[in-house]
Amino acid sequence: MRGGQVVLQWAEVEPAPGRYDFSVVDAGLARFSALGKRATLQINGNLKPAWLFQQVPSVKEKLSVQVRDAAGTLMFWHPRYQAAHLAMLEALAGHLRAGPHLAALLGLRLNFNAIGTEHLHVPAALTEPSAWSEPAGVDREAAGRFTPAAHLEYFERVAEAYRRWFADWAVVFVRNNLPEELRVRWAGQFAAGRLAWFHTSSEAEPRSAGVERQYGVFFDDCRSGKTVAYAEPWASAWGEHGGGPDPRWCSPAQWNYWTMLFNLHCGVSFIGEYHANLSYAISGRHGRDAPVDPNAAGPREFRAAYAWGAEYVGRHHRPAESPGAWVAFRQNAAARAPNAKVSEGARRLQRFTGDYTWLAARVDGDGSIGVGPVGPPGSRFGAFARRYSAGQVARVKLDEAFRRTLEGHVRVRVIAGGEGEGQVRAGSRQIPLRTDPTRWSETEFAMPVSEWPREPGVAQVEVRTLRGHLDVHLIEVRRGPR
Repeated sequence: MRGGQVVLQWAEVEPAPGRYDFSVVDAGLARFSALGKRATLQINGNLKPAWLFQQVPSVKEKLSVQVRDAAGTLMFWHPRYQAAHLAMLEALAGHLRAGPHLAALLGLRLNFNAIGTEHLHVPAALTEPSAWSEPAGVDREAAGRFTPAAHLEYFERVAEAYRRWFADWAVVFVRNNLPEELRVRWAGQFAAGRLAWFHTSSEAEPRSAGVERQYGVFFDDCRSGKTVAYAEPWASAWGEHGGGPDPRWCSPAQWNYWTMLFNLHCGVSFIGEYHANLSYAISGRHGRDAPVDPNAAGPREFRAAYAWGAEYVGRHHRPAESPGAWVAFRQNAAARAPNAKVSEGARRLQRFTGDYTWLAARVDGDGSIGVGPVGPPGSRFGAFARRYSAGQVARVKLDEAFRRTLEGHVRVRVIAGGEGEGQVRAGSRQIPLRTDPTRWSETEFAMPVSEWPREPGVAQVEVRTLRGHLDVHLIEVRRGPR
């Protein structure tokens, strides 16, 4: 654990118009400062200042599950609402810059705080101002009709406020479903690292084509090292989240592990995690009053995943600092989880259908096929793998920038299952590989870098199936002692 969150509501920090109380912000950052850690900060809009309902038109309906105001939903595109929101952000910027705990601030999450915190959908029946209540002395017609242009204008004003008041001295994390028009317009800001990306949609694979595009934003801008990304999971490893349980097609240990692999693959530098997952890893309890899981292997699988991932996260674009390189083998043309809100057609994927990788790549065209889940469900590995029949060879070549930084010895690690025998070849080394259908086999050995092939583009590691079949999950090359 390297950090956490300071999460507050707008209602907490502005008890009266223009009177701000940021003591709760200071207290949150002070806590992390005392721990020697850093935190993201987000001012959420689930609860708006009560006085806004006397100055801004509203409807009694809660237009989103994120709205927690008993009085209903405010007309967020009204000029008074926008002025109040933007003024609060300007005041927050001034306070943070002058505050004593600025060093503990990792960055700010850009929340639009329109309907709830992140939602902006207005039903057709409410696009006309006449459908909204009109507090005394307030002109609801000043907002005009809600249109796609008004939607985009609101997005732009809020995002521009964060860019203007925070981006020069703090990391600003922008939700990666930003309208494409704004993403194109601000491409230079992300390329220069002045704006960063975030989402709350991390899963073992994209759940839909739309979400796949969001992951693509991370891959293009963050894996490349242009800017950084922060990500939270959509739900716990068991599928729990505020809107109800999501279906799972693999075990919690596998879902948790492969979600982390996907984040690493996309260049996420800061990985947020659900309390349910962390609590289970630490205590073995899934749920506040649940008994400790009698199977100690379950929490151990979660802990092992976190320990391994923590060594890599944030180093994807710095080959000289990475502890190793790896390929997690997979193949999947469509999201497997049958989420009720995602049609079968929308589950077809275009971009993230193959391996998850880190400074290494599998040589394509090896004849293997994607399988999974395979192996014991309690293991974190088996949500995906690739199956190799007798005579087929898995080949992995290292990123050339990473390969040139290797000195002394490296350790080669192959994780495979299935019912067969094979051979791992690295340079002049040939190591037997035997599998057991009841568990995953880990074959690991050390070798001097001087024995590696030096020609660019040549595969450094090969796994050949000699008999039966091998289900290959991971090939990893790590720096290390003899």
